[in-house]
Amino acid sequence: MKKLILTLAATSCFAFSYSQHSVVLKTGDKLQGIVMSLNDDVLVMYINRQPKNIMLRDVSSIFFDEYVPYDGKLLDDTPTKKMKSSDGNYIVEYAIKDREMTLAPRLSNATEKKGTVVVEVLVNRAGTVLKAKSGVTGSTTSDEYLLTKAEFACKGAQFNEHPKGPLETLGTITIHY
Repeated sequence: MKKLILTLAATSCFAFSYSQHSVVLKTGDKLQGIVMSLNDDVLVMYINRQPKNIMLRDVSSIFFDEYVPYDGKLLDDTPTKKMKSSDGNYIVEYAIKDREMTLAPRLSNATEKKGTVVVEVLVNRAGTVLKAKSGVTGSTTSDEYLLTKAEFACKGAQFNEHPKGPLETLGTITIHY
């Protein structure tokens, strides 16, 4: 019995002393194992305790136990937060999971037109808005001027950095003109 417990303890210590890696090749194949070294553009990876040399030019990505539980899609239970626009004349509402707006969009309206514009935004890990699409569900106006102004303004918004989050996060920014 003592021998069994000692063997299990030794095995579990050995198993946790190395981290598991995933290497994705440009062909789309995914290899699971332990990356041991990278020398002269050759990646040495042990798969099932057998060394495998992989040319670096054939590698698309290497993941070191990275776990991203959230895929970046906007969820129905994402809370809506409010912030004043950078000029202080408008209240901006936004819903984007695990993010805080650090720089509100600069808004202006040179007309007397009124309405609500909902802009769908795609934000990267650094917090930069990559894409913006105005007039999505929830908008109360179809006025081209307000839609264009809102979309352009939202491209200038900035969110906090989220290095361990998904590569891209989808959210909305709502502007009430």
